[in-house]
Amino acid sequence: MDSAYTVWQELNERFSIVSGHKFYETQRDLFKLEQGNDSIEFYFHKRKGFWDEIKALEPIIKCSCGAIKDWENKLEKTRLIQFLMGLHSSYTAARGQLLMMSSWPTVNQAFMLLKQEEKQR
Repeated sequence: MDSAYTVWQELNERFSIVSGHKFYETQRDLFKLEQGNDSIEFYFHKRKGFWDEIKALEPIIKCSCGAIKDWENKLEKTRLIQFLMGLHSSYTAARGQLLMMSSWPTVNQAFMLLKQEEKQR
């Protein structure tokens, strides 16, 4: 190769395909994830691991218009719904209570509330 730029272009082309495949696999695994017989803590951290991996695979969004805050709020709600959808059916009542709140909790708040309920059981 004649220059570092040429090497970079070739490596980028070669490994960007792997990133696309990895992104697909991570999204697929995230959507299939359910709590099953796992503890709330284990389930939450497994799901959070997928969210963190997807964040690392996605390009960084640069915005100076302030719309990033709206996007982050939407992402938080999406993650809350994903978390609640994967819960074991024994948490149906708790899930309903969280969704009926006038202001939805963050994913971390929902996790802590469900963790407390799990301990009380």
